[in-house]
Amino acid sequence: MNTNDIRKKFIEFFKDKNHVIFPGDLLVPSSDPTLLFTSAGMVQFKNYFLGKQKLKGPYQRAASIQKCFRTSDIERVGLTARHLTFFEMLGNFSFGDYFKRDAIQWAWEFLTEEIKLEKEKLYVSVYKNDTEAYELWSKIIPINKIVKLDEDSNFWQMGDTGPCGPCSEILYDTGAEKSCGKNGCGPGCDCDRYIEIWNLVFTQFDKQPDGTLTNLPQKNIDTGMGLERLASVKQKVNTNFETDEICAIINFVKKLSDVKDETSQRIIADHSRAVAFLIADGILPSNEGRGYVLRRVIRRAMTYGRKLELKESFLSRVCDRVIDIMKDAYPDIAGQREHIIKIVKMEEEKFIETLNIGKTALIAELNEQNKNGDKRNVIELPGKKVFYFYDTIGLPPELQKEIFSELGVKLKYDESEFALAQQDAHNRSKASWRGSGERDMGNYFELQKQFGDTIFRGYEENKLSTEILAIVKDGKIVNVASAGEIVELILKETVFYGESGGQIGDSGKIIGTENSFEAEVLDTQKPVGNLVTHKVEVKKGAMSVGSGVEIEIDLEKRKDIMKNHTATHILHKALRSILGKHALQRGSLVADTKFRFDFLHPAQVKKDELNLIEEFVNKKIIENYPVETEITTIEEAKALGAMALFGEKYGEKVRCVIIGGEKKPESIELCGGTHCRATGEIGQFIILSETSVGSGMRRIEGCTGIHAYHFLKKQQDIINNVAELLKSSESDIISRLTKNLEEKKKLEKETHKAKGPGISKESLMKDISEVNGIKIIARKIDTQSLEEMRGISDMLKNGIGSGVVAIGSIIGEKPVILISVTKDLVKKINAGTMARELSAIMGGGGGGRPDFAQAGGKNTEKLDEAINSVKSKISDLNKSAVG
Repeated sequence: MNTNDIRKKFIEFFKDKNHVIFPGDLLVPSSDPTLLFTSAGMVQFKNYFLGKQKLKGPYQRAASIQKCFRTSDIERVGLTARHLTFFEMLGNFSFGDYFKRDAIQWAWEFLTEEIKLEKEKLYVSVYKNDTEAYELWSKIIPINKIVKLDEDSNFWQMGDTGPCGPCSEILYDTGAEKSCGKNGCGPGCDCDRYIEIWNLVFTQFDKQPDGTLTNLPQKNIDTGMGLERLASVKQKVNTNFETDEICAIINFVKKLSDVKDETSQRIIADHSRAVAFLIADGILPSNEGRGYVLRRVIRRAMTYGRKLELKESFLSRVCDRVIDIMKDAYPDIAGQREHIIKIVKMEEEKFIETLNIGKTALIAELNEQNKNGDKRNVIELPGKKVFYFYDTIGLPPELQKEIFSELGVKLKYDESEFALAQQDAHNRSKASWRGSGERDMGNYFELQKQFGDTIFRGYEENKLSTEILAIVKDGKIVNVASAGEIVELILKETVFYGESGGQIGDSGKIIGTENSFEAEVLDTQKPVGNLVTHKVEVKKGAMSVGSGVEIEIDLEKRKDIMKNHTATHILHKALRSILGKHALQRGSLVADTKFRFDFLHPAQVKKDELNLIEEFVNKKIIENYPVETEITTIEEAKALGAMALFGEKYGEKVRCVIIGGEKKPESIELCGGTHCRATGEIGQFIILSETSVGSGMRRIEGCTGIHAYHFLKKQQDIINNVAELLKSSESDIISRLTKNLEEKKKLEKETHKAKGPGISKESLMKDISEVNGIKIIARKIDTQSLEEMRGISDMLKNGIGSGVVAIGSIIGEKPVILISVTKDLVKKINAGTMARELSAIMGGGGGGRPDFAQAGGKNTEKLDEAINSVKSKISDLNKSAVG
């Protein structure tokens, strides 16, 4: 039985037990934005467990196969039989429906009758005080195979207080030869003999601050079974890494290298699965949050690749193999193959560059220790210093050891000090993680339970007669709202579109039909499900719950939103047609005055490509294709070729927006937003900007309709003014400007030559200051070229003896700063790091060697600020290096 067979059997089994089958959530949790990653199957069901949401139908039970990612045991991956960073969790859940009896019976039935595990090899553990679970199990399995364990292993709780309950684990005996040999080795031992397959959690208590347990009004079941562990048991292999899917990846790694290192092969196989799925789920490498973790996993895999003598790009090839192996279970990952491969390749290239920088830094460290002429075979570093190289440059300790070994020395460091520094950095990172900043939805769940979903009539109507169901002020339900107050309204029906899918909410007005009041709708949101809330300011009179009202949207604003929204669908088609199928949407903002569209692409979109994209969209507008909608099932929509919006959750019925007719569509996307009736209504489409929003992610901003006209009119006015100032026709502006600039440069060159350099070593050396004992020259100078700047930088570096030189100038109308660090200080002050920080101030990029680097930017007015920040940044860098 292969791994995919197990997946299918699990879903079919619980489908037959009247469970709603949920697709697994993304690795970025949709239901709990405070979490970095989805680490368990129950994460997406949090609100069901809390009673805030309910399933439709008589049964309150669900099942899923969930992709999970954890790094808590990353250091043990590859060394043990069971630990993984990426794994799948099979789970069945009850939200106040069935409880212990059914959970236990169905778990046993699935393992013994569906998977056909040997009953004699199965054991169970129960919480020592859970007599109910013990008695239920004793009717199924001999009591000598039931072990009672304490709170540490068999009692689950969310925190010091709150929902909690006993657990029951099902374990498989892999044989006496796997035993640790200790006295008392049995179920519950940490060795590899008794493998925990399935954990059944019985959430039945509410723990009080004094430690007492009270019964919960709703008892829940939360189970989790590791797919890889179950597969290893069923396939009778010794480890997770020998199961069919992971083993196939390891075999591919073996083909890439003749070096036999089982641990490295295992780590690369595990990490490549994590990398492929993290990127597929929208996470991109970066220096913070989820992207930082992804980058670390990629670099960790590459580090172990070096142990296999895989020093060039290899991880992208392994990820490509992962996609082939996993595409049957996860078809969507195949559609992102090109994107995943490109992102991994980019990171591999960056890491190779990092290795070069890191090697220079380690050589400088070694030279510093050997400056007295000592030739040593061992270099000893503080654990904090080793972590500094790891944290700032990206060199794990294993790679530092390897590089020092290549330099002929052995690295020794205080591992406990390294671990403390690492934990401290982890704690700081965790403290700074704020999730997505979403507001508390508790009240809205209660309102949805009380009033249900809001009926939306806005696709057909612009105004409507309806009734106020609730008034909410400062999170509390009130009965009345008077003039001057800002409140939220819940209406029985609405024509106002609640912000979702990137489209902003409608605004408009509300007028009382019984009480003479008037209110302005400022915004419309959809906080939970299809519950729509209207943020209103009462302008006149007073409104109350139960009042009849006439509501009307701002129709002109809605039309402008519709134009932008329909345009983004055509833009999506244009991007995929011109840039490639990898250019998938990853977010959008559809407002009335403009739109923003984020998409996957590994490099800046070229000017000629942007012109083609803009032309493509405008041609589709001129063709005046019909825009139609169709309500159908997700399966039928996919059969039509519909594209789903990344990260969105879809119900049983979905809304397809079809541009160009169903027989030969230009675009089909699943979308709940409002759209034009035909593309010609868009009027005109203009791209305003194209920028980067992260590694492998680009953003296009633009506008349509009257706003596009206003933009072009303003541009035309600017051209007219420039032509008038130059005393030129519009067609001659470029040639006239070019000629004027050439004359300006010629005059500047002649003036500079007549004046002479005007810069002396003596005058510049007077500006030396000191920070923490480090000499610094940081100032702006007047130069004509980078070559001249470099000469001045070298002159000052030689003159200062020991210190840091940072000189800035405007070269070619762009700010530039050169940073030089004398050799004795590179272990404390990294010029490349400082260049990146200074360039960020000036809105550009920078980098270089630890002893010399260059920072560039776009904002010339920020040059002074960047130069003035040098002293404080040197102080910070110096403290980091020392402390």
